Amino acid sequence: MVFRQKTSKLLRIIKNLIIVLVRSVYTVIKFIFQVLNQLGKYLAGKRLFVIVLLLLIIFGIVSLFILIPGTHVFEGNLVVKEVSFTYNDQQPKLFLQSVRRIKKLETEGIQTLTFTGKFTSQSSPKLNQLNTLKINLTDSQSKLIITPINSPITSEIDLNELRLQPNTKVEGLTYDFYRQRIAFSLKPQATPELDSQPNILNLYLGEQPVKISLQGYKLPEVKLPEIQDSQTPLEFTLNPDIKELNLKISQDNTIYLTASELPEDDEQWFRSKITTKDVIFERLERSGDIRDDLAISTIIEGKVQMAEQEREIKQGQFLMAAKPDMPLDIRLIRHIQILPKKGLEVRFVGKTQQINIGLDKNFPVSSIKGSFLDGILPRDTIIAVFSFTAGMITSLLTYIIENASKPDSK
Repeated sequence: MVFRQKTSKLLRIIKNLIIVLVRSVYTVIKFIFQVLNQLGKYLAGKRLFVIVLLLLIIFGIVSLFILIPGTHVFEGNLVVKEVSFTYNDQQPKLFLQSVRRIKKLETEGIQTLTFTGKFTSQSSPKLNQLNTLKINLTDSQSKLIITPINSPITSEIDLNELRLQPNTKVEGLTYDFYRQRIAFSLKPQATPELDSQPNILNLYLGEQPVKISLQGYKLPEVKLPEIQDSQTPLEFTLNPDIKELNLKISQDNTIYLTASELPEDDEQWFRSKITTKDVIFERLERSGDIRDDLAISTIIEGKVQMAEQEREIKQGQFLMAAKPDMPLDIRLIRHIQILPKKGLEVRFVGKTQQINIGLDKNFPVSSIKGSFLDGILPRDTIIAVFSFTAGMITSLLTYIIENASKPDSK
């Protein structure tokens, strides 16, 4: 009995609350209609005022579209000392090709490789009895150096191709024109969505003997008594039976490639149209304390263009997104070419709302912004439209203020 009384009382309270709520909503709606009705009666006799108000709204909307930033395609052409990027596609991509007559190839990092052929070594005579040698490079300081025995001019060592696996980071790509040496680090980054596959560097060793130097290695199938530890350098000459050597790079490796000469005008060592992310034109100068690390721009010169606006970039300036700690969204490197006595020419394409340029990341001196209408109208037309709408808004606001201040205005 007590439970029924409490339930009945609770239902009456809820019913009263619903009634109060409905009445409140009805009162608010009625008030809004009254205000709109009075405003309609007032504006009925103020047709010119209504037209002016509508025009003000229209011009305000147009101005807003001009001021709202939009995302636009940008392109650039830079000459740089160094560039780093991550390959951002689903299929392996040819990156480096047809580098002929190599004087020296050096790699640093962990990998496993096998040589087959005739071995000759004065320091380790046991190698002379082998026809196959398996080598494990065991740590990040391990080195493999391949050089021709004869003159570098007659070298037959060729780099046929280097293919990048998805999500591989190419760090510190440089060209030293005094040494005629390409240098870069490959940093594979496995993802759950993709099976981890090694980056393949395919070499042609040629018909002539080559010299092999090793450091930081293990020979799992042979014991050399004269070698005390893995840091003792090992050198031998190889007359290869298998002329092609595939270096499978599945962990971080640094590659130094010294060529006998630059490519001809109709040759390209670097492949075009590389889909990218995290592209940067800078290097980090380390001091041992991360708080003292200093970013150094590697840009020598160049230009960037977006929304029919072009900016020149001078040596030492940074190319940045709106947030200085975020890299510019460069989505495609269209072209990489070696420029003698200058550096690397890099042409690229991307999308962004704003590009900043300056010697200091936190204090850009120049920028490019694109509005929402930049993708629809030419830049000159947008400037003319904005000037016209700004003038019209000023005139219309002046008219409204003057009429609102008259005695008969309510």
